[in-house]
Amino acid sequence: MKWLNRILGKAEIPSTVAFDGIDTWLEMVSKSLFRGLSTNAEQLYEEIRAIRERLKQKTSELQDAEPDETMPAPIAKIGLPNRDKMVKHLYSLTEKISIPTQTDYKTVLSFYRITNSNMEFAFGKSSKNIYYVRSLFPDEVKEVVADLHQLRTVLNQLITPVKGKESQIMDLERVPEIVGDIKDLKSRIEKEKENVCEQEEECSALEGRIETEGKRLRLIEEEEEWMRFKELETELTSLEEELNALESDVSKLFSPINKALNLLKKQDETGRHTLTPEERRAVSSILTSPIRAFGEDINEFLLSIKNIIEGDPSILKERKRDKTLTWINHLLNGELPAIKGKRELLQSRIAEVKGKLSDLTILKDRKETEQSIVSAKAQLTRLQEGIDRTKKHIVSLEEELTEKERLLLEVLEGFAGKMIDVKFDTRENENKSFN
Repeated sequence: MKWLNRILGKAEIPSTVAFDGIDTWLEMVSKSLFRGLSTNAEQLYEEIRAIRERLKQKTSELQDAEPDETMPAPIAKIGLPNRDKMVKHLYSLTEKISIPTQTDYKTVLSFYRITNSNMEFAFGKSSKNIYYVRSLFPDEVKEVVADLHQLRTVLNQLITPVKGKESQIMDLERVPEIVGDIKDLKSRIEKEKENVCEQEEECSALEGRIETEGKRLRLIEEEEEWMRFKELETELTSLEEELNALESDVSKLFSPINKALNLLKKQDETGRHTLTPEERRAVSSILTSPIRAFGEDINEFLLSIKNIIEGDPSILKERKRDKTLTWINHLLNGELPAIKGKRELLQSRIAEVKGKLSDLTILKDRKETEQSIVSAKAQLTRLQEGIDRTKKHIVSLEEELTEKERLLLEVLEGFAGKMIDVKFDTRENENKSFN
């Protein structure tokens, strides 16, 4: 940058700067960039102070001035209230001129902008007032206006050393924001890494718990009580399958009379043939579940149904009636008692095996151990997923940090007109160990 090289040599700016020392580095650059600003500001501050005091005095004189006796009353009537307003604005302006003690470019620019804004406001508010007041007090107004113009001139002289360097000033003012962003990103990255470390420690603890519970589960399965449990469980499965097959066979055994029973039920519902409560219960029980009917007197149910059919030939057609009665006789004279006995024996044995299984505490221990493993694995999965998300976020933040550091270097090298090495920190080594 030729403008900077002309003002200060590249050799005056260190090529290496610590990140924490950027403020000092920028202060040196700004002093070199705005050479003479401090001396110029000190001198002009005194001039502004003198103008402010003089303006106060002139405003006081304007406030105390008396109009010429020959002045027409209408002009005085308008001019005097406007004089009061004008005096009010001028006093407000002088009170707001707070001359700083610092002479750096930031302070000078801030003072200039505030004071110039206050002057614009005062001039804007007093422009109409001046027109009317000048007619009454031409000399006093002339002196006040002269001081205001002098104040504007000195203010312009105050920022002369920084004029034409607006882009450099903008860059200087960008640096603190960029530095703040970098510090914020570093802090966030550090917190995220600490979070990952904590989560990884939790993962290690969970993995240890899973391994311990797994060993405990294997030991449980090697115990004699567990072997006994598996034998009983196998026996129970076999007994239940046998009972299910038996009950399925019973349902099939009664299926040949289902149509006849359904017809009896329908005739009872329509009133064609009324069944007694006992007869109705017998029909309903066998149709609903022959197995449950076994729990009652199945033979009595069958005899009741047989008596209904034999007692009223109109209930079923002859062929259907004969076939149904033949099958009922077959059931009454067949293996129903044996089937019922076998079913009761199976039910008794199943209850006995279930009782023995419930007495074994090892199943509870095994279930608790399995649940502990399942729970730990679920927690481990959630933690690992969280770690993966956090690591991706860290990568994103580090990319953003790298871009901010590149931007900072670009701005600093723009000031220096040469390569600058900023010693940020040892983040690169931390990244290697983190990954």
